[in-house]
Amino acid sequence: MKAITFLGAAEAHETTYIMPDGREHAAPYFGVALARFNPGADMKVFVTDKAREIHWDSFQRLAEDYVDNLEAVEIPDGADENELWSLFQTVVDAVNVQEEVIFDITHGYRSLPFLSLLAVAYLRQIKQIELRAILYGNFEARDRSVEPHRTPVIDLSGFVSLFDWMTAADRFIRFGDASDLARHLRAEKPDQIQADNPLPQVITVDMLRRSGPERKPDPQPGQQANRLARVANSMERVSHALRLIRPNEAMDASARLDRELSDPLALYSIKANAPPFLLLAGPIREAYQQLAILSSQQREMPALALQHERDMIGWLLKRKQYAQAVAIAREWTISWVLLQTGASDFEDRECRQSASDILLDSALRPDIDQLEMAREIHEELRKVRNDLLHAGKNSGALRAQEMEKELMKVCPRLFELKLPT
Repeated sequence: MKAITFLGAAEAHETTYIMPDGREHAAPYFGVALARFNPGADMKVFVTDKAREIHWDSFQRLAEDYVDNLEAVEIPDGADENELWSLFQTVVDAVNVQEEVIFDITHGYRSLPFLSLLAVAYLRQIKQIELRAILYGNFEARDRSVEPHRTPVIDLSGFVSLFDWMTAADRFIRFGDASDLARHLRAEKPDQIQADNPLPQVITVDMLRRSGPERKPDPQPGQQANRLARVANSMERVSHALRLIRPNEAMDASARLDRELSDPLALYSIKANAPPFLLLAGPIREAYQQLAILSSQQREMPALALQHERDMIGWLLKRKQYAQAVAIAREWTISWVLLQTGASDFEDRECRQSASDILLDSALRPDIDQLEMAREIHEELRKVRNDLLHAGKNSGALRAQEMEKELMKVCPRLFELKLPT
């Protein structure tokens, strides 16, 4: 394991550092306590010329017996942007791929704590390090009633997870893919949960809505884990269905996700276990709400289902999911014909083939309003879909930029076809 610590040039003070797990050690530098708590570690101490001159001999004498390898790494003062980049690169270079690492930012000066957090986030992604902790000895919050003073140590590694949430949120905002958010949410379930165990008690929505401190909900960890799992599963299901072009399943999953995110117990569980997700719950619910219609409602109200499916096509275009959008759009025109003819089963292969024949064969003349327009749109969609899904492997294939323009032109034409109200 590798321990990374920093030494500034400020005056050192003897204090007893109290770790989050209760271990304690008195030292003028937290790096010494860190070495004591992690015997055998490979410790790198980042120091400026001035800090090395003032503190290195003392630090080395106090820490070297605890660690296998103690090394001072010179860094610039960070006086300008170039020096800050050099400092950042030095920290990154000091860590190996997939290494287990503890960071200590207690004695970091100026912008070092900020750069350290960025370096940790970078290393987790690029070098896939296993982060044990980011520790900070909060000297300002020390207990001064005893000698030596007692200083609490805070583990800030939880805040690094915010970078993961931000990346997942960006993926959702740009592409509508909530699968990474689902994965992070699932990872925040309370510990010691047996997934197959029944819930220890039942808490109703009415109980959660009652006011007064004596009626404040206190769901057990099993219930919280259950609600988090439901939300995560629904997000994962809708993302998976959209990615694999399953519009009916995506609409059903969106409806179930909407229901899960409107459950007060789910929101309580999110707040208690995954606070970063709480701010995203509303935007996620709103984004998928326009797609939401249960499978049973799709069968009972096919016109409403087609309306939601058409909205889904626009939703996908906005998020540049072009292959999914055009594949659904082409099938949508067939479903539109089935709706006009009064068909009851939109998934029957023979029915869909008959509807496709109507769109492709101008000799067929069923009494359908807007049929010629539907045929025109269907043909445009057929051409662009084939060009796209055949990977441009034909003569006269559109270039990528031309394909994007064509998709943005033809798919919205579906809104020209009327649906029963």
